[in-house]
Amino acid sequence: MKRNLKYFCILGFLISACASPATIPTESAGIQNEPVILPTPIWTNEPTAIMIPPTPIPEYINQICSPLDGDSISELAEIITQPFKAPRPGHDDGHHGVDFAYFRRKDRLSIDGVAVLAAMEGTVVTVLNDRWPYGNAVIIETPLKAIDPEMPFILDFPEREPTVMPDPKMGHCQSGELSFLLNDQEESLYIFYGHLKYPTNLKVGDYVGCGQPIGEVGNTGDSSNPHLHLETRIGPSGARFESMAYYIVDATASERYNYCVWRVTNLFQVFDAMILFSSSD
Repeated sequence: MKRNLKYFCILGFLISACASPATIPTESAGIQNEPVILPTPIWTNEPTAIMIPPTPIPEYINQICSPLDGDSISELAEIITQPFKAPRPGHDDGHHGVDFAYFRRKDRLSIDGVAVLAAMEGTVVTVLNDRWPYGNAVIIETPLKAIDPEMPFILDFPEREPTVMPDPKMGHCQSGELSFLLNDQEESLYIFYGHLKYPTNLKVGDYVGCGQPIGEVGNTGDSSNPHLHLETRIGPSGARFESMAYYIVDATASERYNYCVWRVTNLFQVFDAMILFSSSD
């Protein structure tokens, strides 16, 4: 019994000697151990704020340029030789555009050869090469959604109206098919530049800026003297006329149909081109 007691005493001493230093008092070394207090974690259900970038302001088209080099917008009214005259519904009469011409103006003897400039930026959608009655011509499309709604002439654009049946005298307008698909959900402004002196160097799909040269004033097509014939229309976006012609024997059925769609059916509603320039300079 004494032997077992001695054994347990020795075992207890060994366990005490092998104990962790953390359990050994350190007063003998002159160091006071103080308890370390860890911070209590704080939990929150509030989401972390995410910075949302501001909605970008669209860059609208808000510039109108004179279509003729050497004459400002305010001077255009001085050189109109034939004003706009609305056609009768379904007829190819009236005067669909505005004609600009002059003799001996400023330092020029004639308007012949004067640079024709894009009145508004947009995409070239049609190029006509000496087709009657327009001669050499260009059509440039500008989507209405791209035009600054604060531009004054926006209020004078025609509202969408139904198409009309062409007059029976326009026999080639009764049937046909366009070679492109129109976007009936959106509308565009189409500006037509006719009777250019030479075929333009522009191609369908080219993007032109306001004031960019697109040709020269000429006397091609059904024209009796050099002048710029300027037409403006509102119609479905996406027009891409390969060609158009009428009143000549070599006009194809497709060219005649395109001409009728453009001028007679009211799908592309014509309005006075001077509306664009009435409140600009």
